[in-house]
Amino acid sequence: MAGPSVTYNTAGNALASQALGASASVSFTVDFSTSSYGGWLQAWNTGGGTVAATNGLQAQILAAGDTTPNYDTIALFAFTITTIASATNRKSILLPTGKYNVKLTNLDATNGITVVASSAALG
Repeated sequence: MAGPSVTYNTAGNALASQALGASASVSFTVDFSTSSYGGWLQAWNTGGGTVAATNGLQAQILAAGDTTPNYDTIALFAFTITTIASATNRKSILLPTGKYNVKLTNLDATNGITVVASSAALG
């Protein structure tokens, strides 16, 4: 019997590349609730030409608790990706089976960044 496999998707399948202004946030849903054992979520940011001393892309992952769905108000998982001027940084996390609301926040109060997110189910 073969073990689980990962179904990789195209870059940006969870959140297409978009500009995120200073201190702005964006949210999207990742659904690993059916036909999978969970999956990978990868978020990344690309800094512009200037980055403030206080910077980063904060990712908060909020689990659904019912069919409405009502998402947690306190993150199940959270991490921050440092922003580097004119460079891309990526971070992945392995999530268990479930449905999640993902909130990405630009922690730089003066400069915009570009954000992207991809997901890959384990099946």
